[in-house]
Amino acid sequence: MPTVVHTIHFNVLGPLNVCLHGRPVNLGSARQRAVLSALLLAPGRPMTAEELTEAIWPQKAPAGAAGCLHSYVSHLRRVLEPQRAPRERDNLLRRQPNGYVLAVAPESLDAIRFERLLQEGRAQLSAGRPQQTILTVREALSLWRGGPHPEVSDYPAAAQVAARYEELRLLALETLWEAELASEHGMTLLTDELPALSRKFPTRERFSWLLMKALYRSGRRAEAIDAYHHTRRTLAEEYGIDPGAELQELFGRIICGDPLAG
Repeated sequence: MPTVVHTIHFNVLGPLNVCLHGRPVNLGSARQRAVLSALLLAPGRPMTAEELTEAIWPQKAPAGAAGCLHSYVSHLRRVLEPQRAPRERDNLLRRQPNGYVLAVAPESLDAIRFERLLQEGRAQLSAGRPQQTILTVREALSLWRGGPHPEVSDYPAAAQVAARYEELRLLALETLWEAELASEHGMTLLTDELPALSRKFPTRERFSWLLMKALYRSGRRAEAIDAYHHTRRTLAEEYGIDPGAELQELFGRIICGDPLAG
């Protein structure tokens, strides 16, 4: 797929920033930034004034909220389209009968690019191309600078979007390490980084599974067994559950010294 060059880029995987022709844009006050962040939750879909008001003032809107919102939108239009003539039609931030809409190309948003790269990486892994997967998924993960949409984190719709992308980020990490394991590339790096992920996300048993495989393959059988027991204890003590069948099956094969377990 050819790369499409856009003159404006919106970055929401971390604190909001916008680059216009390669230069960062001053987005103004925190409330004004919140307006843009809210519109970027679903680019191309109109948001009513009521939805935007709830996103900007999640507790209680002030008496002059409508006027403030109009002012924020006007300022954003000027900074996003500085060359637009005063009476010329807005191309990006438009007012429609059912609300405001931010009309942007999908690839101008880092979250969309991240999701597309993740899909490509997983397809490459399924096709048996782990080295290409590593490059693609690392490019996707490089887009992350922090949690998505922090400017509107108290808005329920934003929390749902952020949770979805956080889940996709974990899937990207799993995909990356599966590719590393499949390529037998960077095994020392693999076993250095995976323990932290396994400890931080004990319910993501795929991280523990990958760690055990990597350790066992590296001839560190005792450490692979210890990794299983650490996960088992954490799941039991903090969540009251046992490891899943896949993890237990791998543990059994490692205990038996199965050469194919790695």
